[in-house]
Amino acid sequence: MSDLWLIRHGQAGEVMGDYDRLSARGFQQSAAAGQTWRHIAPLHQAWRGAMRRHAETAATFAENFGPMPIPVEDSDWNEFDHQSVVRAALATGMRPPQDGGRAAFFAFFLDAMGRWASGDHDADYIESYGAFQARVDAALDRAVAQLGSGESAVVFTSGGVISAICRRLLHLAPREAFRINTILANSGVTRVRVGPGLLSLATLNAHPHLDADPALFTLS
Repeated sequence: MSDLWLIRHGQAGEVMGDYDRLSARGFQQSAAAGQTWRHIAPLHQAWRGAMRRHAETAATFAENFGPMPIPVEDSDWNEFDHQSVVRAALATGMRPPQDGGRAAFFAFFLDAMGRWASGDHDADYIESYGAFQARVDAALDRAVAQLGSGESAVVFTSGGVISAICRRLLHLAPREAFRINTILANSGVTRVRVGPGLLSLATLNAHPHLDADPALFTLS
């Protein structure tokens, strides 16, 4: 058996603002992950998405982890454009309830994601949901094909990608996968076990490296 460790990026910026850079807390989370998860060494291969937040998370993790391969950049590990999904929903008149707080926004976000996943409005989006799932599947298949027996690898990516992998491995409906997306911790770790003809989800959203300081736990 082999292991593919998926690490979500550290906390980034404003959801509808300049999101593609780590906050100070995001760097702290990434450093804590590198220190705490040293036991998964040796790592034989590493990949990261092409986004800035992936590169910053990978570099900070590596500084605190110790010797590991330099992550290979692969844009198929990139997040979907969540801002375009929200804007497309707003353009139809969908709105989060006013003064509803975080829970109300996430309810609206799930509805916006459902519209995207329906396949009925693909022209409204930069990337259709089907195309997003297909490229994530392709990235996963390439990584698995390059893993030797007993090897371990790490991928620095985003919550939407991790939830898309969960959807595939657990045979979930899109909305169930979206719910997973909303609870993935920044710098959380998900483990996929790889065997001959077998891919299985062994660990989802582990974050013991954040437990010592509750202020480090974020979902943004």
